[in-house]
Amino acid sequence: MDTHKLKPLKLIAKDLEDLQILAAHLQDAILPFMSMQYDAETKTFRALANRFCWEHVEMEFEGDPLYHRVHSGLEIHNVDKVLHKGFDLTNEAQDYNLLTLHGEIEGAIHLVFSGGSEIRVETDDIHLHLGDVQHPWPTRHKPKHIHEHLEDLKDVS
Repeated sequence: MDTHKLKPLKLIAKDLEDLQILAAHLQDAILPFMSMQYDAETKTFRALANRFCWEHVEMEFEGDPLYHRVHSGLEIHNVDKVLHKGFDLTNEAQDYNLLTLHGEIEGAIHLVFSGGSEIRVETDDIHLHLGDVQHPWPTRHKPKHIHEHLEDLKDVS
């Protein structure tokens, strides 16, 4: 399968509506703690994400569904301050599953991770870039959400 034919994603978010679109593409991304950094001099927060490619249609390979993941870079510009909670600061190799990101009218952007971890990026000007930095690779694993897990439960009566 030639993944070079899959178009790389490049998005810019300049307002709360754009941010919702960007968040949909980042849902279920895996972010290593060591990839997240804030550069106070350039006022930029950066992270590298192992992103599930929601925009690519499910394919079939040897009778099984096949999906894709890709490494993507996220930059948030014009950042005044970054606050965080729920991270194990002693384990830089820890990966975190991004559930969503959302903004506030007064300018903060929240990155919300499973397990209760969160990053609050304070900015007065929403300006984010998301771009794939490699070609996607195939995976047989699609993230499941709570409603899908509930459907898997068996009746025990």
